[in-house]
Order: sequence, then structure tokens, then C-alpha cells
Amino acid sequence: MAEVNRVAIVTGAGSGIGREVSLQLAGVGWRVALVGRTLGKLEAVAREIDSGERTLCIAADVGEPAAAGRIVAAATQRFGRVDALVNNAGHAPMKPFHQFSDSEIQGVFEVNVLGAIRLTREAWRNLADAKGRVVNVSSYSTIDPFAGLGVYSAAKAGLNLFARAIVNEGRGVLGFTVAPGAVETEMLRSIVPSSALPTNKTLAPADVARVIVACAIGQRDQDAGSVIAMPSP
Repeated sequence: MAEVNRVAIVTGAGSGIGREVSLQLAGVGWRVALVGRTLGKLEAVAREIDSGERTLCIAADVGEPAAAGRIVAAATQRFGRVDALVNNAGHAPMKPFHQFSDSEIQGVFEVNVLGAIRLTREAWRNLADAKGRVVNVSSYSTIDPFAGLGVYSAAKAGLNLFARAIVNEGRGVLGFTVAPGAVETEMLRSIVPSSALPTNKTLAPADVARVIVACAIGQRDQDAGSVIAMPSP
């Protein structure tokens, strides 16, 4: 199948890593379903790609249980297939884990791991038909947890194992986990000021996206089931 016919769903596509992944996938001919909470941001990314013929914007919060089915239904109705799923959405409130309420813990897990599992479940038949790929965007904090990100790190760690579980299902779908360190994104700067972590100590979203895209389009199949660590400089 030509690359121009392939379809990816990318969550957290309105900014940062997700935006770069979407642009790079489109750059190699893929059609992209852009998923995020803010429609305006998704539409801005879509305009960078084309007039809308090769993109679909889906405003949704992957932390809501009902969102996964709606996202996959919209993507398949528009494009007819799903060849890759990039679970990039993240929610990283920063404070000591013992200060989290039950609802706050639940919210972190809903976005960072449960939403990814639900999306993969809903897209599974399409992914199996396409012998497709799932790329989970985890965090280097699952290897070396940052202070104040214990709950986030625990949630993202679930994605590391989930990639292996996808491979072990035996349906020909390959799962990957990319675990970057601090990446220069809006999410990072919402919790860590540049005075505490200068830009020269962070990764560029485009560099992380290149690894994710390589996994999604079949250039790193040898890494299926593993965690691809990308520590900060």
C-alpha cells in the first residue's frame, strides 16, 4: 500500500510532540486524524498540512472513557482505515505524590495510560487488518523519576509494558514506546520554568517526533515491544 493511503491517529496533536509527529507523517504522505482538547489548535496544525483533504480534526479528551470509540469511529468513517496510532496525549501535574487527591490520581491515569489502552482497543480490528503499529509516548521519568512527577511517571510506566503486550497479542500489530526526557513543549513550561531547566537542557519536539514517526511507518520494527529511551542533553 502506498504511503499516501495510510492513516494515523495522533493524540495530543495540537502542540509540541504531537504537532511535529502530525506534520512529519503528512510530509511522507500519510493522512492524519488530529486529536486534542482544543479544536482551534488542531485546525491550525491542519492548515499547516493542507486545506483539510488529508486531515481530520477531532476535539476530544482522551481521559474521558467514551472518547476512544468516538475518535476511532470518526477516523474510520472519514478515511476507512487505521494503520498507526500514536498515543501522545499527556497530563503532568507536578507536586509530591502524597499531596494528590484520589480524583487527581485518577485523572492522571485516565489521560496517560487508560485513554491509550481504550484507543488501542477501539482501533484494534483496523490495526490488525493493516498489520499496523501503535507508538506510545512515555517518559524518561519512568526510568529515572523526576521529583514531583511520581504519579505521572507511574502512569506512563504502564505504557512501557503495554507496548510489549500489544506485540504479544500475536495479531501482527507492533507496539513501541518512546520515552523522552524533558522536551521543550508548552506542557513542560507549564510546570518547569526556563530558569530551572534551560532550553539547552531539553530535547526539541521535532527530534523526538522523528523517532516516533520512524516507528509508526515501519522503519524501526526491530525495536517493537521495547522502550526507546531518549534522555535529555
